[in-house]
Amino acid sequence: MARPREFDPDKAIEGAMEIFWENGYGATNLPDLLDAMELTRGSFYKAFGDKRSAYIEALKYYDQIYIGSTVALLTEPSEESGYSRLLKLFEEGVNDRASRENRRGCLVCNAMVELGPTDAAVAQLTAKMCASMQEAIYVALTDGQEAPAASEDLLKQQSIILTNLYFGAQAINKAGNQSPDWKALLRTITGKQS
Repeated sequence: MARPREFDPDKAIEGAMEIFWENGYGATNLPDLLDAMELTRGSFYKAFGDKRSAYIEALKYYDQIYIGSTVALLTEPSEESGYSRLLKLFEEGVNDRASRENRRGCLVCNAMVELGPTDAAVAQLTAKMCASMQEAIYVALTDGQEAPAASEDLLKQQSIILTNLYFGAQAINKAGNQSPDWKALLRTITGKQS
């Protein structure tokens, strides 16, 4: 009869996500990872196998928690227009992370840059998260329009531009650079006034 796990898997994955988000994959050593996950070496290897597997699980957790809540913000009907939800994404989603004393950026963006070029599984997972964001931005762009003012092709192009802008802003703000006037930029890209 197998013994039950003596740790909370969600808490362990959250700890892994935090340490990888803080340090990056390469700079996270096993003792720091075990400490963040509150696991012994034996429990870690039994549950996850290796550091890379824990990293993949941490990315999936980030997708579920952070990308999921961002997609919900952009796609769920509310009192706000789709444009207002987009503005909130940039003003709060980028600026809040940039204003932290410790600038971590976005874990998806960090993973794309650090491991995406050399690890197919990370590249595939981050591409999936980017696609989810792009689809949600497209929904926000079309929100409340009975007959879209812009063509479907233009709206898709705008959603690509805004997705790339979002992830690029995460990387730029990680270095401590100031955020631009998001309202003016969104007006320029979308042509909407409010």
